[in-house]
Amino acid sequence: MAQEEHGAHAGVPLYAVFAVILSVITASEWAIFRFREPWGVSTPMLVGSLAVMSLVKFFMVVGWYMHLRYDPKMLKFVFLFSFLMISGTAAGLLMLMMHV
Repeated sequence: MAQEEHGAHAGVPLYAVFAVILSVITASEWAIFRFREPWGVSTPMLVGSLAVMSLVKFFMVVGWYMHLRYDPKMLKFVFLFSFLMISGTAAGLLMLMMHV
């Protein structure tokens, strides 16, 4: 069975850039949570901003550090489909619980 060509992997400097970006996002999450009251961040704004930053970090880690970009397209589809199904289910349950 022949192996698929995936191209060259990135070097250490690019991984370092991604690590710095992830660190900055993590520090931003901490700062928003820690200083939400002095900065006047409302609860919906807090939850929304933390959710967006967590999603960005999630996709960076999965797509870059787990090398998902080198995997076959079918695996990407399975992963993204599963992620969307889980997210939709969680969002639906959250909506149901908020209206109870």
